[in-house]
Amino acid sequence: MPRSKHTKKRTAVHVALAIVILCLALAVSVAVAGLLFYKQAQTVKNEEQQAVSALSGLNEDILKNADSLQATVSQAQQHTVEAKRISHNPLWTVASIMPYMGNDVTTVRGMTEVMDDLTGNTLPGFTSIAQQISTTQLNNANGQLNLQAIADMQDEFAKANQQLQQQREKYGNLPTPKIKIVASAYQQGRDKLDDLAQTVDGMNSAMQMVPELLGQNGARTYLLAIQTPSEQRSGGGLVGSLGTFHADQGTVTVGELHPDGTLLNGNNGNAEEKAVFNGPLAFSFDLRDTFAVPDIARNAEMLNATWQRSPYACNIDGLLAVDPVFIQEMVGISGDVRLENGTVLNGSNTAQYLLNTIYKSVPAEQQDAYFNYVAQTVLNNAFNSMSVEKLLNMGQIIGSMAQERHLYAYTFHEDEADHFQGAGTAKSAPGSADKPQVGIYLNEQNSSKLGWYIDRKAMVTATGRTKDGARTYHVRYTLTNTLTEAEQATCNWYILGGVQSGVDGQIVGGSGISVQRMLFYAPAGGTIGDITSTGDVKDQRTTTMDGQNVTTNVAYLEPGKSVTFEFDVTTSTKAKTDLTIDQSPSGKMTNDVDYHY
Repeated sequence: MPRSKHTKKRTAVHVALAIVILCLALAVSVAVAGLLFYKQAQTVKNEEQQAVSALSGLNEDILKNADSLQATVSQAQQHTVEAKRISHNPLWTVASIMPYMGNDVTTVRGMTEVMDDLTGNTLPGFTSIAQQISTTQLNNANGQLNLQAIADMQDEFAKANQQLQQQREKYGNLPTPKIKIVASAYQQGRDKLDDLAQTVDGMNSAMQMVPELLGQNGARTYLLAIQTPSEQRSGGGLVGSLGTFHADQGTVTVGELHPDGTLLNGNNGNAEEKAVFNGPLAFSFDLRDTFAVPDIARNAEMLNATWQRSPYACNIDGLLAVDPVFIQEMVGISGDVRLENGTVLNGSNTAQYLLNTIYKSVPAEQQDAYFNYVAQTVLNNAFNSMSVEKLLNMGQIIGSMAQERHLYAYTFHEDEADHFQGAGTAKSAPGSADKPQVGIYLNEQNSSKLGWYIDRKAMVTATGRTKDGARTYHVRYTLTNTLTEAEQATCNWYILGGVQSGVDGQIVGGSGISVQRMLFYAPAGGTIGDITSTGDVKDQRTTTMDGQNVTTNVAYLEPGKSVTFEFDVTTSTKAKTDLTIDQSPSGKMTNDVDYHY
């Protein structure tokens, strides 16, 4: 063999060997890098979990102890700083552009950024607020609430809350993880951030609203409506009594509450509202049916019209509306209430007593007096003799009570509207394109108190996005009449209702049969697909009411029976958060909604 050919062959072998060695080296490097990345990912996960664990108790105690809050934040920050440092080294930058895992790496890095910003910049602001609260004298020399002391903290609280809500939004908009270990860590952090953000947002609403509500800008007289969700209406329940709530520089007086039977002085519904609620039991839109419309501005207008036609007419500054679930929370804050019959109401049994037991144990002619005594006593106790602890406890529950429609606060003063209507205490049918909600509302057509026995279960599942960026979901919503034969035997006609003649001779319900006129609203700027149902559902139609499209039908629920509604939802392209459900309040603190995002 010629020398040149031998040399070329040997060179080719050397090149091939070099390529093999390089490939092996690259494979080893990739393996080493992969192992290193895996170990770092485990460390990041552990650091984030320890940070979340450190912050787990903040919901209840975020402002109650400044020293404890500062220690908690410092501990969490050690972990968030380390997690961010590791996840932002060059190895992670390379991993973020890799197929399949790239999005998950981006999500993890985003998680560490949000959590580090939370512990480094936002929560220290709440430490400062907690220190101010601990040194503030809330009552002045004559026992009045020092509203200015609260007002002095409003701007700082609003700024810290805004930062927290922005972090929550940024976290929620991160790419959805595919890898199980990443998805688990992501969801754990998201749940904690959501809980904290919701609690703080509610406290901020209370902080902004309370001084004006209690007469910082001059004496205020609000209509006070007491509702009973045992007889459901879209935004609450049948209005059982109406009176006044007077506030002047922190001093509160709850006036006499007048039973609805003394205020049936005409109806307030417009043509569209009456057309929707035209049967099987047509609503007259007198005082009792006011909250069939799920819009507090409209409710306030109607109730004020009723009040001004009554012998008690006076100038009104706005509306407060509460139900037994809110009253129960106030009892828990202000102390037990003993009734004339010896019953002691506390922070656990008040709602059940006022929504169910009272109709079994107290004669019908005495029920209004009992109900009104409880409401007057509790609200007077709650808002007078204010302490730091009472204020903080109240602040923690006002947000969730308003969110679940157990509490409304609405003002007719335009210069105060931002701190009432703008603070989440004055809900309407879905109206925000940024924070999309689907509205699902119940209206009992069988004159009864069967709402106590209606159980709701809902599931919202994210299904993707449209080409233009709108979010899509599937909603499943089930109502069940949980009334048993044994329970039915303990109830009277006032609870169970009975056969009634409705519009055009229609039979309405029957003993123990709940008949619900349902309303379904699409999110603002979005759409609802066709609504399908299982169970006894009739009279489905789409119409308009008060300027919004609404789908309505009637569900018949015999004891032990269920109906289920299913439909698809598309949000506005402006949506910044995932879809939630806004629904009629029940006798519970919250309803059973399972979100799958």
